[in-house]
Amino acid sequence: MKISVIVPTLNEESHIEKTLLSVIKQEGDYEVCVVDGGSTDNTVAIAKKYACVISSKRGRAIQMNAGAKLCKGDILLFLHADTFLPDNGFREIRKRMRDEAVAGGSFYIAFDTDNFILRCVSFITKFNFRLFHFGDQGIFVRRDIFQSLRGYKEMPIMEDYDFYKRLGNMGKVILIRMPVVSSARRFIRKGVIRQLLINKFVVLAYWVGLDIQTIKRFYDDKR
Repeated sequence: MKISVIVPTLNEESHIEKTLLSVIKQEGDYEVCVVDGGSTDNTVAIAKKYACVISSKRGRAIQMNAGAKLCKGDILLFLHADTFLPDNGFREIRKRMRDEAVAGGSFYIAFDTDNFILRCVSFITKFNFRLFHFGDQGIFVRRDIFQSLRGYKEMPIMEDYDFYKRLGNMGKVILIRMPVVSSARRFIRKGVIRQLLINKFVVLAYWVGLDIQTIKRFYDDKR
């Protein structure tokens, strides 16, 4: 099974190389597409050393959909630009996706900072409850199912949560109990407890049907 890795970027020169290096050391047939939303730093120059790079309108959902349209893999893996894969990540995806009942899934998350609260967050994501899973955990999906779902809804926030919820209607959604390692920079910049409270508020607001543009005002997506 060929895996297509789609990485949306915007001014990620500090992280993109480490992320792409974690991809190119994987085994088997794969392709990597970096979809840039208008970076003004060296993101594109760095990414071109390791991947196909295309330009897109800005917006994570827009960028991921643009990459998915160009990719030919049997499995699409959406990876944040500051998140790197575990060794043998592709091998584990292929093994689990041999079960035709599986529509897709994700990994659990770990952080690049040693912090007790973030270790607790990581522990929670080891449980396969869709409530706990977001795009920074490396969402993967069969390409035909992604197309049936018409990709990500092009919304400014919560596109990953919405997609993962809809994915569950298409078959089994699995959790690979290997960690992707993500940058804790937002938690460090905002404060761990404050950022966690913001995250929980955003999810709760989405649950109760608050307008998505209103929710976006409470969430700084800068990393």
